[in-house]
Amino acid sequence: MKKHILLLTAILAIAMVGCKKEKEQNNEAANLAYVLNEGAWGGNNASLSLLDSNGITNNWFAAANNRSLGDLGQDLIHYGNRLYVVMNSSNTLEVVDPATGKSIKQIDFGTRGPRYMATVGSKIYVSCYDKTIVRIDTAALEIEATCALSGMQPEQLCVVGGNLYVCNCWQYDVDGNAEYDNTLSVVDLASFTETSKITVGLNPGKIKAIDDSRVIVACTGDYGTNPAETRVINVNTLEQTTLSVAATNFDILDNEIFVYTTAYDEYWNTTTKFYRINTTTLEATEFLQNYSATLSNAYGININPKTKQLYICNSAYGVNGDVFIFNLDGTEVNHFEAGILASKVVF
Repeated sequence: MKKHILLLTAILAIAMVGCKKEKEQNNEAANLAYVLNEGAWGGNNASLSLLDSNGITNNWFAAANNRSLGDLGQDLIHYGNRLYVVMNSSNTLEVVDPATGKSIKQIDFGTRGPRYMATVGSKIYVSCYDKTIVRIDTAALEIEATCALSGMQPEQLCVVGGNLYVCNCWQYDVDGNAEYDNTLSVVDLASFTETSKITVGLNPGKIKAIDDSRVIVACTGDYGTNPAETRVINVNTLEQTTLSVAATNFDILDNEIFVYTTAYDEYWNTTTKFYRINTTTLEATEFLQNYSATLSNAYGININPKTKQLYICNSAYGVNGDVFIFNLDGTEVNHFEAGILASKVVF
């Protein structure tokens, strides 16, 4: 009988150790994050940083591949079992193994000027400054189709239902002056064609899906007589609501939109404020009031959906940026120095 008790005790001890290790591994995976550092335009110094329980590892991609990531890191996603990095000036889409940082493939975009990505199913959709959307097959890792747009240069895009919604922002006119669009292109995913447009505020640049019928769109304006504004649009009814806060950037978790706004004075000094907006009432509440000065160069905002923590990139042009991590009650968890112009964190 005593032997049976000892054997059972040993089995339980082994099981508890196994559960502890599995819990630690799950916690490690939940806290794993990748930082895109945009780099300086023309500097060929964009980079990826790895954030884990040991802290931050900068130049993670370069160390794994013995080469630079490229010029001007524009967008980063973690989709399926790969990282995808849009390199705007290098005109490439870098496909990266998230476990090792090694390049799997570099997809050539010619002179299209790739910008931002959206995903659905086995496809990645990339907006390009040649006024197209490019569709990438994630199995073949090749460009398989192109959709022409009728607006100005496209920026961010998102998927709602069976459509892509694409921000048409601006372009240079024949005299080299900036002119601004005020539309979203609606692209039917099945036919991969532009089917209509939705008129919004001037110079729309950022967009995310709130739910299965609404999107939030940040419109930058013309930096003069037409100020920035943010709208929530029901894509089914086309009803639009202008928010009290003109967002510079945002991310969404559950029933809240986390926003920062950046204003400039006549000397281009910045003032940054943070808000959380209820997705039902669309009411804004100030957030992180004590960090407005510290995060005056806020350049990215992302939420880890597993840990429910907020990551804010604070970056001045041409120098290394910092990544601040907050709990959603506003308490700071940690902060790390990342690479040049840290701009986005994915999990």
